[in-house]
Amino acid sequence: MATHTAPGWYGKLPTTGDFLRQRLSENSVTSWSHWFQQGLLHWHQQENATTQHFLAAPVWNFVLPISPLRPQVQMGCLLPSCDRVGRAWPLLALRSFPVSQWHPAQLALSGDWYQELGMTLLRAVRDAQTADMLELAIQQMSPLLVPEKRRTDIMDVIGFADLPSSLSWREVADHFDPHEHISYWWSNRSDGFAHATHKHSGPLTAQLFALLFNPASGAQPGRNGLYPPMFE
Repeated sequence: MATHTAPGWYGKLPTTGDFLRQRLSENSVTSWSHWFQQGLLHWHQQENATTQHFLAAPVWNFVLPISPLRPQVQMGCLLPSCDRVGRAWPLLALRSFPVSQWHPAQLALSGDWYQELGMTLLRAVRDAQTADMLELAIQQMSPLLVPEKRRTDIMDVIGFADLPSSLSWREVADHFDPHEHISYWWSNRSDGFAHATHKHSGPLTAQLFALLFNPASGAQPGRNGLYPPMFE
């Protein structure tokens, strides 16, 4: 197993007025920041687009493949937050992996890590924690299990597809490909939201942002429930 590396995190907290960033380079958060800006611009055009409504959205787990703007696989959690004056801005935490270090069994082993990370971020927002309090909580998390990249005799015998998955959405572990342009999003459920899933093809869009952060939009007639998959 690799040395424990705490997730990096970026965004805003209700106790601060500034953007916060830990263990993530400025370059690595640029694409996230751009998506947040474009998404919030689109989101604010909706009816009842208040910070209170924004904060009612779920905590999401995600895994993103590599792309021209994202040279590493990223897996983590995303949730709504705001600064001390009530300006909406998400909060995220993630781990990154070069494709050369990505293991086919990584996601199957990560269910408990996703759950703990989502709960840690949710408490930081709901309990008005300071940045130092959130950082301490993240540092104290159980480490993400990272399989060794080299082949093993047991894996040669049983294969990765037969590993039990700790994820609430088995399809992620079975079908995620770091080279395909499909990101996976599913509800963390630490906040009490029902199981919900999305698959999104291509770059992150303002429409995806609005869907993730507006529960009511997913409940409209013809959308098959609260958060239907974007496509199957």
